[in-house]
Amino acid sequence: MKEIGGFFPYEKAMPTENHYAQRVCPDAGDIRHLMSGRCAIYLCLKDSMLTDTRRVAYLPAYTCETVSGCFVKGGYQIYYYDVDEHMVPLFDENLISKISFLLICGYYGFTTFDTGFVKRCRKNGVTVMQDTTHTAFSMEATCPDTDYVAVSLRKWMGVTSGGLAFKRSGTFHVTLLPPDEKHLAIRDHALQARRGYEAGGDTALQKEGYDAFWEAEWMLREIFDIQEGDAQSLNAIRHYPLDEAIQKRRENYAYLLEHLPDNPAIRPVFPVLSGDACPMFFPFLCDDRQPLMDFLAANDIAPKVYWPVPPFIEIADFPHAQYVYAHIMSISCDQRYTLEDMQRVVDTFAAFGSHM
Repeated sequence: MKEIGGFFPYEKAMPTENHYAQRVCPDAGDIRHLMSGRCAIYLCLKDSMLTDTRRVAYLPAYTCETVSGCFVKGGYQIYYYDVDEHMVPLFDENLISKISFLLICGYYGFTTFDTGFVKRCRKNGVTVMQDTTHTAFSMEATCPDTDYVAVSLRKWMGVTSGGLAFKRSGTFHVTLLPPDEKHLAIRDHALQARRGYEAGGDTALQKEGYDAFWEAEWMLREIFDIQEGDAQSLNAIRHYPLDEAIQKRRENYAYLLEHLPDNPAIRPVFPVLSGDACPMFFPFLCDDRQPLMDFLAANDIAPKVYWPVPPFIEIADFPHAQYVYAHIMSISCDQRYTLEDMQRVVDTFAAFGSHM
């Protein structure tokens, strides 16, 4: 039985372009394709640093190490804001006068931040960047009160270089570095192996793909800067079957919402699928996460935990985010899977409930 979940293989492209960049940020003054999402974030930071002499950032306490790591690498002083169990940021108005840079984002396909706070930051001269990595296929317009937008599309499709950076007004004034060919070759190996596994179920290819994937991930943590992406990946992004993927993800998410057994100890984070959301994963808050994750993995459903607590955050200072880190997990509901696959997920959750 093949795994539900795991990283994406190379996928079939469309003959026509999807105009993704124009749909995401139609008024962008400049767009750059980079090797990764963290490269895209770092490009936006380096461009902002040309004029931002204060370099004081306000970031979500619930975030990826690679996001906050960009700001650490850039030498920013960092404040964090807490995020509640529904992924809603708990902004501190008193910090607006202290910060020079605000990072906002959605989670798992859903936009949750207060746009009024963003406007007040902009009015006070704060530079704003939106990280749309978790909302990359959610086709509501990006927040208009932003200076930069960054995204990692490797979380949504099979590409070796998935970073895009948008500058709302004007052009980027930082010169990109060439891509790291060794890193891209390892990623290509991972995607090729994953494609072979998903096509034929060869578990040796599954392991080979995961080994290469993590080799590339750990390498990227060491080498990331503002490396440009490769032409093949950019072409794949432009010709990706975007509308089909959005439709399948929404159908799969809706099916799970309707059919998953009720269990107060395993609660969907987003129990309503809004009209403009495209789910990244299906996230849950679990009273006791590990037994469920072990049960899913034993039934070839790969659970995800985004993320471990970054080493830069004193997480005890942010009790809501601390709870999320300790209790959240998610499963895949992406375009690779059918409603029959989602029923297999439902059956596995039901079996777990009866097992407990």
